[in-house]
Amino acid sequence: MFLCLVILSFAAICDVYSGRIPRELTGFGMLLSQAWLVYHASVREGLTALICSVGLLMILYPLFMIGTLGAGDIKLIMILPAYMTFTDALYSVFLSFVAGACIGLVRMIATGTLIGRLRVMKSYIEAVSKAGKLLMYDFPASVTGDGFKQHQIHFTIPILIGTVMSSGGYFRL
Repeated sequence: MFLCLVILSFAAICDVYSGRIPRELTGFGMLLSQAWLVYHASVREGLTALICSVGLLMILYPLFMIGTLGAGDIKLIMILPAYMTFTDALYSVFLSFVAGACIGLVRMIATGTLIGRLRVMKSYIEAVSKAGKLLMYDFPASVTGDGFKQHQIHFTIPILIGTVMSSGGYFRL
């Protein structure tokens, strides 16, 4: 689990400083995680973790398609099954979303954008219900540059928080 936390920490640092998670880091992290699992457990365990990673990809892919979750975040989450069971990985993802929601809420309150973001969310829900399908979650055209950064969080930090909370056993439902 230590190796997982090291990979997640490096990804969080890269995301905060550059705004993205390097492909090389997630690719190396996936390869290293699978190699570690095969070496310390078995090829069967490695294949099971790989199948669980694909399962996580299938679950999270709709969030990527509507633009609310980045590809780097999903690739980072796909590393988790090499270090924990699929159920624990899902639990870690759930805690990551809870941590992300808390961080986002605090940030919106601190910047005074909570009401505006709730209006954008309301209009998105109305557009989805009218269209009958998921749509791209677009920011208003007026939001560019630093204003855009004000509306996004680096999800690698909640992933790290969720993984630490679930692996440490701090929160169990």
